[in-house]
Amino acid sequence: MKKLSLLALLVLSGCNQQNTTPSAPNHNSQYQSFKKTPELAEELKAQPTIDDQFALLYRKFDYTLDRSDSLTGRDENKDGIRDDIEAFINALEVSEPVRNALKQDARQTQKNLYYDWSEKTEANIDKAMAIGDEYDKVIACKDFVGIPVDDSIDTSKTITALTYNTKARTMAY
Repeated sequence: MKKLSLLALLVLSGCNQQNTTPSAPNHNSQYQSFKKTPELAEELKAQPTIDDQFALLYRKFDYTLDRSDSLTGRDENKDGIRDDIEAFINALEVSEPVRNALKQDARQTQKNLYYDWSEKTEANIDKAMAIGDEYDKVIACKDFVGIPVDDSIDTSKTITALTYNTKARTMAY
């Protein structure tokens, strides 16, 4: 019974994408560097998985990805997700709960780029462990919103690849 209560608490707390009150999503924000046309929306809907939608977007819009020298990249709205990756997630043909779970994954993947890991200190080890533990919430949330396990794994790999898309980012990872 304790395990079931703990799992329910983890799932419910894991799906809150921030510690703030969620605002209405704006999928036409100024940060998108490509237009989502009705034709693109239909192509995305025709894909069998969310990860296939990511692949389609990458094939068409890989040139929009931030490949700057900045480790963290551009995040104009300060939500912890790089703007180019957020544009990809916003373009997906998925429900809002699924979109929020994917954003939580992107935010969690991006998180370690905000810290200096160059020294093996106790504080850095504790922080790395805490970031790893927080990823359990991402997994629980993706399951809670109904993303199939294989697609959950594949989308996490894709988000990781999009996030660490430069040598400097990969080395920081």
